[in-house]
Amino acid sequence: MPKFNKLHTGLLLAGCSFTALTNPVYANEKINVKQAEVTNKDSKELEVILVSAQKRDQALKDVPSSIQVLDDSLIEEVGIEDGFDLVTYLPGFGLDDSTEIRTTTLKTRGIGTFTNSIGLQSSNLVVIDGEVLPRQSMLNLPVSDVERVEAMRGPQGTLFGQNTSTGLLHYVTKKPEIGELTGKIRAGVSEFNGRDVSGTINLPIAEDWALRFNAQYSDIDGWIDNTMPGEEDNKVGAKTTKAGRAQLLYDAGEGLDVLFRLEYSETDNNCCSMSSLGGINVNFGPNPIIHVKDDGTIEGTTYNSINPSSTFEENGGPVTARNAEANYGSTENFGFSIAADYYLNDEITFSYNGSYRDFDLYNSSSFFTVNYPVERSAFGGNESVEVQQQEFRLSSFDNERFDWVVGLFYHDTKGQRSETRDGCIAGNRGLIENGVLAGCYSGPSTNQFLANYNSTGIDDRSLLVPQRLLGGGEFTTNFENIAIFGQLDYQITERFDATFGFRYLHEKGEATFARTDLRTPQTGVGLESFDEVYQMAQTDPSLIIRETDPTKFSDSDSAFIYKAVLGYDFARSVRGYVNYSTGYKGASYFVTTNTDPAEADNFPTAPEQSSNFEVGLRSGFFDNDLLFNITYFDMSVEDYQVRATRVIDEDNNIVFAGYVNAAEARSTGIEADVVMNITDELKWSVSYAYFDARYEDFDDTPINCPAGDGGLLADRCTTDENGRQSFNQTGLSFENNAEQQLLSTIKYDIPLGNTGWNSNVQGIWRYNGSHTQSINELAFGESANPSSSIWDLYFNVTKGPVHVNFYVKNLFDKTYTSRQRINQDGFGEGFYPRDWSRYVGASIQYTF
Repeated sequence: MPKFNKLHTGLLLAGCSFTALTNPVYANEKINVKQAEVTNKDSKELEVILVSAQKRDQALKDVPSSIQVLDDSLIEEVGIEDGFDLVTYLPGFGLDDSTEIRTTTLKTRGIGTFTNSIGLQSSNLVVIDGEVLPRQSMLNLPVSDVERVEAMRGPQGTLFGQNTSTGLLHYVTKKPEIGELTGKIRAGVSEFNGRDVSGTINLPIAEDWALRFNAQYSDIDGWIDNTMPGEEDNKVGAKTTKAGRAQLLYDAGEGLDVLFRLEYSETDNNCCSMSSLGGINVNFGPNPIIHVKDDGTIEGTTYNSINPSSTFEENGGPVTARNAEANYGSTENFGFSIAADYYLNDEITFSYNGSYRDFDLYNSSSFFTVNYPVERSAFGGNESVEVQQQEFRLSSFDNERFDWVVGLFYHDTKGQRSETRDGCIAGNRGLIENGVLAGCYSGPSTNQFLANYNSTGIDDRSLLVPQRLLGGGEFTTNFENIAIFGQLDYQITERFDATFGFRYLHEKGEATFARTDLRTPQTGVGLESFDEVYQMAQTDPSLIIRETDPTKFSDSDSAFIYKAVLGYDFARSVRGYVNYSTGYKGASYFVTTNTDPAEADNFPTAPEQSSNFEVGLRSGFFDNDLLFNITYFDMSVEDYQVRATRVIDEDNNIVFAGYVNAAEARSTGIEADVVMNITDELKWSVSYAYFDARYEDFDDTPINCPAGDGGLLADRCTTDENGRQSFNQTGLSFENNAEQQLLSTIKYDIPLGNTGWNSNVQGIWRYNGSHTQSINELAFGESANPSSSIWDLYFNVTKGPVHVNFYVKNLFDKTYTSRQRINQDGFGEGFYPRDWSRYVGASIQYTF
């Protein structure tokens, strides 16, 4: 239950973020989302956004939980391309940027799951038309022909499976329309050679049938300079997307409608990378390596002392060093679904939603950013996820006093991943000759070679032992979830109503782990790839250090989660609610090439149990020219699953890497919105979120103490009788959270006389407060990612079917990073998004 004694007394008011940001629910304003006209006898006619957050079309103001909606016009105008872009416009949500799509983490109210293993389920889900997409890498899904996106904060598991323990993003696509021939074509350009083209057509093919097609293509060059020799023209950040969706609707209007959906998308990119900040650590990376100078003399040194990496400050912009062989990513996403509603009578509806999805991700992202290709692949390989979902529902809505829905849910996720580590790292040392990486050798033999050279002056390479980190793995997972769920809504009095929702679930999980470690052939210079050595090992078994048979982990669990809500209409324009809900996320299995079978007792990690308390108030004044909404929340997660890595044997690169349970994580704060029609032409809105996310109870983190015994956090460290350290994180904030987020929009309609053209200018202000510090930053007394305040400007002109949009991103050219981090040596890096500096773009759209 919520710990009221710790609630922030200054956060008594609270609000449900329900506005559609730049297109909120203004009186008399046309909104391009599914809507209903509601007429009150004392007010003017209103347009009301409908959402499906409670498994039915329902006015947003009646949904008793924290939800924010982005509509299609906003998505098009600001150029949102995928789910990663989308989060930028959702205060209360966030991303932990990483060097690859696979490990970028979605967070709600500061809490998320670092998902770099197919055995770890996400606490924040992506859902499309009721279909659960279980991997956060599926946020890469293109945003095209979408009616709206519903961003729901807090546990949503009573109505949405599976494992929505802290929040979800629900994409609602546009559906075919019977009897309508409509469509649109849109083309856009931007700096960095950005190009995007999309088209949609709705075709009536019979009296009761309609088809809807949409297709999208986008392409952009990279914006991060690359200093890797031979890769200077291969800027990092480049991305190409292709996507299409087809929907077929049957609706006779006599008790049955059926919707078939088929979609496919693919992306190719070389994202992402961090740029060094505030100087280069010349001792970074393997040390010492062998440097054969131009004059033939030899020294033991570091890569950065030979050809130093560059920094943002030196380059005048983001810069990195990436070899294309070890830095790429591509996805393929195929989905099919059937949704049907059969009206048993005037009161009861039977609904079915079944889907199948096949998602494939190919990627590699090297860890080192030195100007030599020390890594050929870093966890590079294939990740595939096959998902099946079945949901059956009976419902009865729009009754005078009692509405209800009950259902059965089945979800099955099968995952497979192949990984390799192939690099001149992990204690191995490179040899640089003629400016290139010419060999890779063991650390001890490199030291022996350099000692002999320094004493004799003889270049005796027979002392060098070829060696390279060569490891791979094959992993599978399977999560099967079955549940019964329901929700009951009862109108107690004319003003007072109650809701109770529940889900009883049973989940089975299993994972297999197989690992292969190879020796480097003793002939050559140690630069053979993992695949080459593995082929050699088929006839020379001595090259195999370890090749394990699959180790299997399994577990099952049952849980009951629920929500209880009370709502009260204080007046026609003021409504309040109190919501208490619980959530669940299943067990996890850390299966990756870092997994140590000797640590099998740590798998699986126990399930998460979440709870959320909200108090919300929604109001509208002056005939709804002023809307004000606020929510207070207190969300906690027991047995929160968190990654922990401890170095056990540094010389042999042996680590414990896996997931452990923190006893409790917690986030408290507010979410608020104000919407105002200042005049008929001038409209203003603001969405604000504040949260404080920290470890409420986590005193035994199994990691090495940061910055050693002399660090600022040394008093939080303990060492057991075996010499293993633990770190107390109780009371520390989750790292890399902008605890204050604000998004404000001001829009002004500009009359253009009798020209027939309509126009408006729109400014969007995105503010993120200073981020919370990581453990290393706390240990070194370093600050975290600073606050950012970014303005975007849009100018739109419309005449009949033609709509033209011009925009400037980062209008005032304020350099910012979405994430910074400090390593154990005190050196920093930062992620620079595409709009780290000002750029412009334009689009034109024709609607018919």
